[in-house]
Amino acid sequence: MTRLFREGGAWVAEANGHHVRAGALLLATNAYHLAAPGLGRPQHVTVHYSQFATAPLPPELRGEILPGGEGCWDTALVMSSIRTDKAGRLIVGGMGNEGGPSGPVHAGWARRKLRRLYPRLGHLPFEHRWSGRIAMTGDHIPKVLAPGPGGLAVFGYSGRGIAPGTVFGTAAARALLEEAPERLPLPVTGQHGERFRGIRSAWLETGATLVHALPAG
Repeated sequence: MTRLFREGGAWVAEANGHHVRAGALLLATNAYHLAAPGLGRPQHVTVHYSQFATAPLPPELRGEILPGGEGCWDTALVMSSIRTDKAGRLIVGGMGNEGGPSGPVHAGWARRKLRRLYPRLGHLPFEHRWSGRIAMTGDHIPKVLAPGPGGLAVFGYSGRGIAPGTVFGTAAARALLEEAPERLPLPVTGQHGERFRGIRSAWLETGATLVHALPAG
């Protein structure tokens, strides 16, 4: 979508040279919002989160490590996580951009984390690695904005958006279709601001790098 505007009481989205009219609008771009005319940019602090996936676990260990398919996250300032996928890979996650200059530091931390949690898996290679962006707010609470009549923008899950994002998406759809903002878990506001976003993003990446550089990080 390259442009957004209201016309005749409806939202009009311009994409690939075509126009789409809609009675309601839901912006759910979170940390992947791209600037375009008529699209206000959600204000948040951008944080990178990296994942490192091992080779599939040996059959004798798959029944012992997260046997119920649990996903585990901590609440530390420099968050980390572990989970398995359908193929039986163990995925170690942590704050930091593995594709940036500090990538080797984050990869070294993931190896130490794996060995510390599961010594028997310490030799397994990481076959895949990737990173994504998190939209962080100052109070770690998602924000619901109204860009105009019949429009909502929801963002700022602060790294914990898998379950809340599903809940908010359903609630936002009902709120728009039924014109019932009370359906939403949080009140709708006109705007939200975050100060020093670039500085805070750089500070969090630097902090994650320093923590991951420590032997006990």
